[in-house]
Amino acid sequence: MNQSELSPLEKAIARKLDQTKDKASQPGYLRKLVAKLHLRIEAALARGCEYDDLAESITESGVKISTATLKQYHTEYRRSLNEEAVGTSNTVKSILPTEKPEEIKEMSEKVNQPNQKQSAIDKLFASK
Repeated sequence: MNQSELSPLEKAIARKLDQTKDKASQPGYLRKLVAKLHLRIEAALARGCEYDDLAESITESGVKISTATLKQYHTEYRRSLNEEAVGTSNTVKSILPTEKPEEIKEMSEKVNQPNQKQSAIDKLFASK
């Protein structure tokens, strides 16, 4: 379609489309991309691939990323996941009883001792 065939509104829309930034050049896009691809990157590294192979593959797909950037973002994301996991395990520890195993055993023995009233009621009904 020829530019002269566009209405003023269509020309304004076309200019706006021409001014849009590539998604890869938006701030934070590469970090988000690496976070989304984290498990696949981990799997590729486990298979023996190196960061330069992975960066080259991503660049060939249309998103330019250097080996150093990929490695840095992936390492940072992995570290943040590990920190979250440690934080979660500390939270779980904090809700567990603080008593020592001996104290827990003593408490359970007290709970399991027969109640005198219940014993009397049991004897009463057993004799009938």
